[in-house]
This record gives sequence, C-alpha cells and structure tokens, in this order.
Amino acid sequence: MLTLWFLGYIELYFADEVGFNLNPYVPYAWQKEKQTQRILSRKGGKRLNIFGLMSLAGQLTVYHRETPIDGEFIKDSLANFSTKSYEKPRVIILDNGSVHHAQVVKDELANWESVDMLLFYLPTYSPHLNPIEILWRFCKYKWLNKAAYKSWSKLKRAILTIFKSYGSVYEIDFRKMISKNTITNVKVNFA
Repeated sequence: MLTLWFLGYIELYFADEVGFNLNPYVPYAWQKEKQTQRILSRKGGKRLNIFGLMSLAGQLTVYHRETPIDGEFIKDSLANFSTKSYEKPRVIILDNGSVHHAQVVKDELANWESVDMLLFYLPTYSPHLNPIEILWRFCKYKWLNKAAYKSWSKLKRAILTIFKSYGSVYEIDFRKMISKNTITNVKVNFA
C-alpha cells in the first residue's frame, strides 16, 4: 500500500479510535526528593471517543462522540468520509477491532467501493503497523497539558483544538520517519 501511495496511485489513510477522559495520562513523573506530587484520579465521568482517519501527508479527519463507539458510528463516519471529494482512490487501513468488522460496516463495502474507497485490514495484533497510534500517543503524552484536565469542558476543548490544528500547530513528521526507516536511495516528493 505504501508503494502505491508513494507512486501517487492512491490516497492512503490510517484509521482507528481512541478515548479521552479526565484521568490524565502520566506514564512517569519527576519530583524533588521528599516532595510529593499528586495527580487526582476521577472514577467514572465523561469520555470523549474519537474515530480518526489520518494520512501520512498531514490530513486528519476526526469524528467524535461521548457515547461508546459502535459499528453504526464507524459506518456513519466512513459514509461521511466517502462523500468527500478526492482525485485518487482512497484506501483506509484499519485494525481488526470488532467495530471495524461489524455487519453494518460490511454491508456498505460495495457502496464505498463504487466511489473508490476501499478498506484494508491489518494483521491481528499489529498496532505498530498503524501510524495513527503515534498520533494518539503524541496527543495524550505530549500535546495535552496538565491544565487541560481541570474540567471536562477544558479537556474536550483542548482535544478538539489539537485535532483541528493538526498539520499546522501540531505536527508529526512522518516523512522523516518513512524516509529514514523504510526508503533508501529513492527520492520522494511529498508535495
């Protein structure tokens, strides 16, 4: 798929879902000796669930809701995405989550194929093959700051601002990662 994208034959998007709540994502922290740092944890509460479609060239489309993501939501999101105008066929890379294989999603495959949008499923247990996982990690561990967790409205606003500003204010240089790790002796134009 990457080769077809590199050669300009397709638009390639990586899709997945992620959830955010008021419990901050802090994998580790530093504190001065004999000084205690506290991070309040909240039980229950609201959750912002995101289904995102990201290209390696910096385009990001997100669909969000505060209720759990189900097959119907994935179908509706992909149906909306299929109506957007593109010059080349689109391939959407998904993992094997049950919502991606829901019957309501499968029922739409022929409709999406008729508008040159195809779904491609990664092998089982291979999140390392889906670059959108890097986006989720950057958002949770790098771009969201402590102040965003003070209230639900601040957190939701911060998350949606990050996704709205992705590609300009918030960026991940996948070009550098790809050229450094997978392509050698080939010139690629990422215009």
